[in-house]
Amino acid sequence: MKKVSFKTMSFPIVLKRVIDDLVLSVPDLGVFKNLPIPREKNSLESAITATAILSDDFKQQIMQEIEELWLKTEIHRNEKKWQPNPSTFKQSLQAGEEDFSLPEFTKKLNEFISVSENTVRREISRGGIRCYQTEGGHRRIPVSELSGYLERIRTKTIEI
Repeated sequence: MKKVSFKTMSFPIVLKRVIDDLVLSVPDLGVFKNLPIPREKNSLESAITATAILSDDFKQQIMQEIEELWLKTEIHRNEKKWQPNPSTFKQSLQAGEEDFSLPEFTKKLNEFISVSENTVRREISRGGIRCYQTEGGHRRIPVSELSGYLERIRTKTIEI
C-alpha cells in the first residue's frame, strides 16, 4: 500500500446518506464514491430499523473506500499543478436544550398563569426574568428561570 501524506488527510471526507446509497466524497477535489447500503431483514417485532444496523462487512467496506479516497487524493495532489486549500469546518455554538426561546417560555408559563409575550418581555427588561441574547439577537431563557419566576410571583401574591 502506498503511504499517504499528512496533507492528504487534511482534506475532509464527507459521508452522506442519499436515498439507499452512502456517498463518500472529498468535495474540495471533486472525488465521489457511492456505496449501496445493504438491507438486512429484521423481524416485524424489532424496534431497530433495517437501515440502522451496519454489518461488520459494510463497516469494513466503508473503511476500504475511505482508504481509496485518501489514495485518490494523494494521486490528485501529486499529478495536478493546482489544488485548493482544504476546507475548514466552523464549529457553531448552539443554545443548550435547557434554554427556552421567548415563545416557548411564554407557553410554559401559560400552563400556570395567563401571560402574554409582551408581559414576559417587560419582565425581562425590568430584570424579573434572567435571559441572554444569541448572536442573532434572539432571547434565550434558562429553564431554571421558570420555577424561580413562579416562586417570586407566588410570594408577591401572598404578601398582597
